[in-house]
Amino acid sequence: MARPRLLTVVPNRLKERLYYRLYRAQHSAWPELFQRAPLALCPEIAMYDLIPGDVISGCIAFKGFYDWDLTKRMAQHARCGGLFVDVGANMGYFSLLWTCLNPSNRAIAFEASPRNISLFRNNVERNHLGDRITIIPKAAGDRSGTAQFEIGPSDQTGWGGMSLDSQDTISVPMTRLDDEIAEEKIDILKIDTEGADTLVILGCERLLRDRRIQHIYFEQNMPRMKQLGIEPGTAQKFLETNNYRCRSLGGDAWTATPA
Repeated sequence: MARPRLLTVVPNRLKERLYYRLYRAQHSAWPELFQRAPLALCPEIAMYDLIPGDVISGCIAFKGFYDWDLTKRMAQHARCGGLFVDVGANMGYFSLLWTCLNPSNRAIAFEASPRNISLFRNNVERNHLGDRITIIPKAAGDRSGTAQFEIGPSDQTGWGGMSLDSQDTISVPMTRLDDEIAEEKIDILKIDTEGADTLVILGCERLLRDRRIQHIYFEQNMPRMKQLGIEPGTAQKFLETNNYRCRSLGGDAWTATPA
């Protein structure tokens, strides 16, 4: 089944608006789109076994991308090549995008949700990218050990995250990026962990001190941060203390680069 023709002829930014207006509630009418969804910027790579009803799956199934603003930024960086560290990788969209746009690119991806890890591994294997994408089935945070992780609704892959509540959660391994990344430069660090982005950044003290991260993209999900007891602005202050310059990209999105 081909994507709706309207979504193949309009610019990518317009596709986002049209998708949410016309197709967001029609997942059940287009089931084959979720079985194999080629990426818009590199159609030779596809994502498989997406989940009808899931926000992220629907975007990729119908449009071939998720979050056009970040997709565009990642594509610009990817063409220069290097190492991408994907924290909160979900089903692997950004890691797949990064590696497909430049044959020299590599990705190290962290994902804590067991269901997402399984879907991500399937995508890596079916696209034959196992030698370039390393999946670390752990949460990244400010310490090593374990963390309580809320899986989230069964029909949503992106709504889970760390929790201070032990009810309706599972225990997952947690690690610091300082402890996982060898002595190499990280060209892009992308963090999307539903409120725990600050904890990931706090676990990068050595990497930041040595200025081994060139670009950081992270979010500040205020409601989830409040649940985790994280004060607004903590990530920005920590980055600035380590000589990184922070800049808002609008909404919840931020970026940081060495000052």
